[in-house]
Amino acid sequence: MTPYSFAALVRYRTRTNSVSFPDVELLAYMDVRLSEISQDILKVDEDILLIPQYATLVADQREYPFPSDMLSRVKRVEAKLDATNWIKLNEMDITQHDYPITLEADIVKHFTNNEGDCFFDIMRKAITIYSGTITAVTNGLRMWINTWPSTISDLTSTTDMSVDPSVYTHGIPRELHEILARGVIIDYKSSKEKPIPLTERELRYDLDKKIALDTLKHGNLDREIIGHLPPASARGNDGFNY
Repeated sequence: MTPYSFAALVRYRTRTNSVSFPDVELLAYMDVRLSEISQDILKVDEDILLIPQYATLVADQREYPFPSDMLSRVKRVEAKLDATNWIKLNEMDITQHDYPITLEADIVKHFTNNEGDCFFDIMRKAITIYSGTITAVTNGLRMWINTWPSTISDLTSTTDMSVDPSVYTHGIPRELHEILARGVIIDYKSSKEKPIPLTERELRYDLDKKIALDTLKHGNLDREIIGHLPPASARGNDGFNY
C-alpha cells in the first residue's frame, strides 16, 4: 500500500476527505500507531528491524551514543580497532572487574585491541568501549541494532510503504499496512466528542494484528533447531530404574 492509497482507504472507511480529516492529523494518528506496531514487530524476534549503524571512532574517545532512531536492543558490536579489520566486541559489566577502569591509563593497562580482550558496556543510551588505545577510524564502529521504521511524511507519495527508504532505514512491512490503517481509523473514531461506533472488523483489531504479526515469524523454513542431551554421567539410568 502506498501513502496515497493508505490515506484514501482511511478516509473512505471514516467517510471523510482531506478537509474533514486533514493530512497533518492523519499523519499524527499514523505515527502513534506505527510506534505501537513497531514494538510488536520487535517481539516477533526475526531481526526484521535489525540494521547495522556506523559511527566514526575518535582518538581516545571511549563513549559513543546510540543512533537517534534506535528502537531497542543491541545484537552485536564490531570495531576496526586496528583501523583495518573488523573484530567483535563482547559485552561486559563494570562489576566484573575489581580494578579501576575509569582513567584511560587504567583501561589500556587491562585491555587490548585483540579480539576476546576488548569489550563494550551499555550506559546512558551509549556504549563505552574498553580496549587498547583507540585511534581515529571513519565509520570504524558498527552496531547491529533494531531501529524504528521510517515515518511517513507525504501522503501523496506513490511509493509502496514497504520499500526501504535507504540501506540504513526500514520501510513498513506490507503485512501490517491494513492493520496500521485500521488503527488510525479506530483512533479517529474514538477522538470524536461523540465517539463513532466501531465496525465488527475494527473491534477485531487486536486479534487480526496478532495474526498479521504471526505471518512474520519463521522467516527461514529451512532453519535447524538442534537439541542436546546432557552428558551420560548426568542422565543417570535415563529413568529405567523407575
